[in-house]
Amino acid sequence: MLKSLLRSSIGSATLSLLLAGIMGLLVGLRRWQIEGRSALQARMKSQPQIIIFWHEHLFVMSPLLPKNCSALQSPHPDGKVLAGASRLFGLRPIWGSSNRQAASGLRQLVGEIKSGRSVVITPDGPRGPARTLSMGPISLSQLTGAPITLAVWSAPRLWRAKSWDKMRFPKPFGTANLIYSEPIMLEKTRDRKKLEAQRKSIEKQLNKLMLDSDATSRG
Repeated sequence: MLKSLLRSSIGSATLSLLLAGIMGLLVGLRRWQIEGRSALQARMKSQPQIIIFWHEHLFVMSPLLPKNCSALQSPHPDGKVLAGASRLFGLRPIWGSSNRQAASGLRQLVGEIKSGRSVVITPDGPRGPARTLSMGPISLSQLTGAPITLAVWSAPRLWRAKSWDKMRFPKPFGTANLIYSEPIMLEKTRDRKKLEAQRKSIEKQLNKLMLDSDATSRG
């Protein structure tokens, strides 16, 4: 029955509304302490940003992200439901993924940045491996000159999905933390070894920021 709903335009829209309601509720039932948002919003006014976070952080990010961003979304039926929910929070979907249809998605993201919009990517999605950065954000930054901003959120009490990414959901009440990093500017290069070094560096920095944030949240 769920598959039938996902493939129906009415069913997909209904599920998107329901999903958006759950996202908004989970965010609204927490007191969020957000670090770096004002600086990020100021940067976005002068230069588009590439905002990245791991797939496990995805579920509640749409209500928390700055408005008027474009997000890379999976074209699969469940991805379209997520895109519909995210659109209600001001995110424009760009169809593609870090794995399949990567070239098409990358071209569209380049166009979004050149039009002045910041973009959002989960660089280990849609199927993993978890916490392993694809080359997508590196290629996008090289092509556009846009800086990369890392994002992580944490809370002392979480639910975890039994999925490849162990997706996290904040339990109601109490505090939660969201951190946006300082911008990361990449040196322009076409050297494959240097590009791989940049990929590993961003992956390491995002993992460290997440682990530090989780440790702080646990107290």
